[in-house]
Amino acid sequence: MISGWGEAMEGRAAPRIHSMKDFHWKRVTRLVGKAIGDFGLIEEGDRVLVALSGGKDSWTLLYALRDLQRKAPVAYEVAAVTIHPGSEGFYIAGIRERLRQDGIPHRIIDGNILEVVNENLTPGTNPCSFCSRLRRGILYSFAAAEGWNKIALGHHLDDFVETLLLNLFFNGAIKGMSPLLLSDDGRNRIIRPLVYVKEDMTRQAAGLLKAPIVGCGCTYQGMSGSRRSWAKSLLARIELEVPSVKTNLLAAMGRVHLRHLLAVDDVCEERVHGPRTEHRLG
Repeated sequence: MISGWGEAMEGRAAPRIHSMKDFHWKRVTRLVGKAIGDFGLIEEGDRVLVALSGGKDSWTLLYALRDLQRKAPVAYEVAAVTIHPGSEGFYIAGIRERLRQDGIPHRIIDGNILEVVNENLTPGTNPCSFCSRLRRGILYSFAAAEGWNKIALGHHLDDFVETLLLNLFFNGAIKGMSPLLLSDDGRNRIIRPLVYVKEDMTRQAAGLLKAPIVGCGCTYQGMSGSRRSWAKSLLARIELEVPSVKTNLLAAMGRVHLRHLLAVDDVCEERVHGPRTEHRLG
């Protein structure tokens, strides 16, 4: 854990909600600050580019990082980038005007993603997953070209545990998300500072910010897949009997005892000769 972020967490709230009862906002920024400290997500001199889709999660992330920036123990830059999907229903003007008013650096990239999806979508391919891969490629290339060494994504606690369940049930793999990840191409470091923040908290935070929520506006909107909806529903049912199920699952992702899983090459020796140390991820 990197010290100093505890002090930053107690900094004043974002300008838009400074005069409100901002207990909830302080709770969000406290959890974001804790994640940054626990996983070393932001360091001195980092240039952090927030992928701002216009949804509640990315708005919450952007303003939390801006708020923490005021009294952080390290100096870092924050800016936002929005990839225009090319659909007429994507209301970019609302995003642009809000960030202009608040003085937040922002770039818009015309991705023409909808056109690419329409031309290349094959049977059985989920259009939202295809779109996500295209966005990611555009985002990574832009960040590398412009010198942004960290890309901040708005995945929250629920996303982390839902992804874990989906991989367990449908892919037969113990695999989730990482708060800090080097991209496959080796050019970018991905950070997910909302790892400790639940989805209902980002929904409330976006309301406090009065952020202009913008959907992608394309004809495929809402087709992200029934499996994730199923995972959400399953967790909601379990939560009725085990209220801490989400936080427990998240904690389990950081407490992995490899000796007690099926043998794989890099742990065979440990299983035979005994444990050395507990493997803690993150």
